[in-house]
Order: sequence, then C-alpha cells, then structure tokens
Amino acid sequence: MFSPKSEKLNALQGLLFAAASATEQAAAATRDAIKRASAAAKRLPVIRKRRRAPINLPVLETERFDVPEAERVGLVWMRDEVTYEQDYQASQFFLRALVRPIYGHPKKLHGPRIAPMPVRVIPQSMVGPGFLAHMLTAKYMDHIPYYRQERIDRRGGLDISAKARVRYTKECALLLLTIHHQLVQRILASGYVSVDETIVKLIDPDRRHKAQTSYLWVFMAPTADAIVFEFSLTRGAENAERFFPLNWQGQLQADGYHGYPSLAKKRPGVVLLGCWTHARRRATDALKSGAGEPALALVNEIGELYAIERQADERGYTDAQRSYYRYAKCRPVFKRLKARFEHLKRTELPSSHLGDAAQYALNRWASLVRYAKPGLGHVNLDQNAIEGNIRPTKIGAKNWMHIGHPKAGWRSAVLYSIMGSCRLVKVDPFAYLKWVLPKLAAAKSTEVTGLLPHDYARLHPPNSS
Repeated sequence: MFSPKSEKLNALQGLLFAAASATEQAAAATRDAIKRASAAAKRLPVIRKRRRAPINLPVLETERFDVPEAERVGLVWMRDEVTYEQDYQASQFFLRALVRPIYGHPKKLHGPRIAPMPVRVIPQSMVGPGFLAHMLTAKYMDHIPYYRQERIDRRGGLDISAKARVRYTKECALLLLTIHHQLVQRILASGYVSVDETIVKLIDPDRRHKAQTSYLWVFMAPTADAIVFEFSLTRGAENAERFFPLNWQGQLQADGYHGYPSLAKKRPGVVLLGCWTHARRRATDALKSGAGEPALALVNEIGELYAIERQADERGYTDAQRSYYRYAKCRPVFKRLKARFEHLKRTELPSSHLGDAAQYALNRWASLVRYAKPGLGHVNLDQNAIEGNIRPTKIGAKNWMHIGHPKAGWRSAVLYSIMGSCRLVKVDPFAYLKWVLPKLAAAKSTEVTGLLPHDYARLHPPNSS
C-alpha cells in the first residue's frame, strides 16, 4: 500500500500465494497465474477526468477561426468560444546588456567617472543567475549531466562547455553553503529526524581513477519540511554522530544499521524509532521466495498497521488524537506479530528468508513499536518519506554515473539539499535559485537570514502574480 510497486501485493496475488503448494509444479502454475492476472489488470480501461489548462501559463499565440462571411449575414455576435491548447517553444537564451555611462570633465580636471559594476553571482563569468539556476536544476533535479546539457543548449544558441559548468557549480555551491547550514539547524530544531544513507560512486585520482564507493548521508525533518545531504567517503557511524550534538534531544528514526543504537546510547535525550517498511520488505522477500502462508500472514498483519494509519488520515486526526488511536488499535496487532516472529525464530533457519525477517524484527522490536506510544502521534511508522527523497539521487547517478573527485562530493550534497527542500515545500527550484543566488552574492556576511526555500514559498505563494 505504501511501498514501491515491486513490493505491493493485490488481493488476487495474496490468494494465489496462499494457495501455492510446496511442489515446483504448483509454484510454476502460481507464477503463470500472477502473470496472467497482471496482464489482465493492465488491459482494464483507465477513466481519467479531463484537466483544465493551467492558469499560470501566458497566452503567446492566438488564432481566430470564424464562420464564413456569407453564413453570418444577418447574425449578431454573441460571444467568443475559447479553447486553450498547451504548446511548447524551444528554450530561448538571451543577452542582458549592463550599460554604464562614462562621464568625463570637459576641462579634464579629473578622470572619467563610471558607475561600479553591480554585484554578480560569479564575477567575470559572463553568465547570469537565470542560466545558473537553469544549469543546476537541469542536473540536480532533472538528472541531465553537463556534457548533455552542453549539446542541448548549443541547439538553442548558447555554447558553454561542460568544464565551465563544473566551475560555475563550485562557485554556486559555495554561496549556497549558508543555506545548507541553516537547513541543518532547522532539522535539528524540529526534534524529529529521519536518517538514512545511500551509495554513490566516486572517481578517486589516487587509485588510478578507479571508481570507489562513497556515501550520501541524508537527514530529514518530516514535520519541518527540510532535508539535508552530507557527503562522506565511509559509512561509519561517526557521520551521523557528527551531525547530532551531544546534547540533542528528540526522536531519531532509522533503519536497522547498527550505528544508530550506539549513537542513541551516547545521547540520553534521543528516542530511537524503527522502520516498518524494512521489516515488511523482509516478509515480502520471503513471500516471493515461496514461503507461502507464514510469509503472507506477516505481510497481512503489517498491512493492518498501515490500515490504522490510513483510517487516522481519513478521519483527519490531530497528532494527539492519532497517538491515542494508535495506542488503542496497534497493541493487538503487535501482540499477534510478535508471537508469529517468535514462532518463526524457533522453527526457521536463520539463513532463510523467514528466519531473517523474524530476527530483524525481534532484534529491533522496542524501536519498531515505539511510534504507537502516547505523545508520538507526529512520527511516522516507516521511512518511506526519506526514501522517496533519496530516489532522485539514484536516478541522477544512472545519468552522471559518479562524482568526479573526492573534493567535489560536498557540492552534490549541498545542491541535493536545496533541491530536496524545494520539493518538500513545493517550490520551483529554478525560480528559487534565480531569486536567492544574487541575494547571497550581494550579502555582506555569510550569516544571512530569510533566504530559505520556506521563506521564498511564503513570499511567493502559488499562482501569485
């Protein structure tokens, strides 16, 4: 219900899995039935409502189609029937002329006078904030690597090399460091942080330019709509420990990585929360491997926890109401689930899918059920939100493949933090970058305020003129 499509099970699949026997012949018949059911589902007609044309688009062309003059003799015009058609024209690059008049004294009593150059985002670069915002959004939001951008933009009349774009990226990332720092403070101040890490390939010049594994650590505040990426060469627990001050207090939600419990032990004010998606994923793997009824029962029981969340959403519960509703509804489900996991741990091999699912859940049971305690109605039961915001980095990696140098990793972290936070507050990253980069360049100090994506969203609400 709330997981990737590859992990979802419909009612028909559930019945087929439950009916599967232990023989290979029955398993093959089950797989064939699932394929036929999936193919039949794809053939069902999809009914969609017609969407209205977006009101924020300008009308650049108007074509008029009139009744022939002979057919409108004696008729009086009543009104125009207007049909809007969404269309596209190629991106247009342009030159902005910065004109500075030069004044000279008629008797040459002093030298010529000219106004100073205005502050520019990247001095002596011959590019404006609109191009820089376009370049960064294309790579870090739309996943278009610079060599491909170079070819695309050349068709529009602009010839800027990929090498120059890398240099511009570094300068913009330096300006945006202050925004990154303020996002970190916003996340820590929220008191509820979800953390995860993801692999990214890195080209290391000290290893004959071979690719090595590096990491992007991700910290997200679901209640504050902010996300931050941090680059690291390792997966060591010190990365997360460096992010959280020793006196930090709040709820920390994480997967089963062993570094997070040790972090919580060093910070008495930290409440560690588990992720039911990771527990469910192991049960789903067992089901797909042919484990049958025991795995299906686990998936269905965990599904009841998600059904409780959906019911709370549908009823519009506040955090306090959701907290009490969870406490009342989840306890019977937890009791049944724990009994199933304990039975599987006694009867299944640890190396089997079912045994692995049982060990994973029982080893983290306290953190998995903690979300349903009173006072924690604002927290989630899984990390789907942060995983959804990590996914764009994986799509991007399929295009640009790797980070080109260990010293360049921080740039990707800063820019993914900006893009991710813009996505959370529903702000166009191109518009935000075009707005914020000149302000950061003109700032007298790095300690500037009021320039977060959240501030831009407040100053520029949707559909505002």
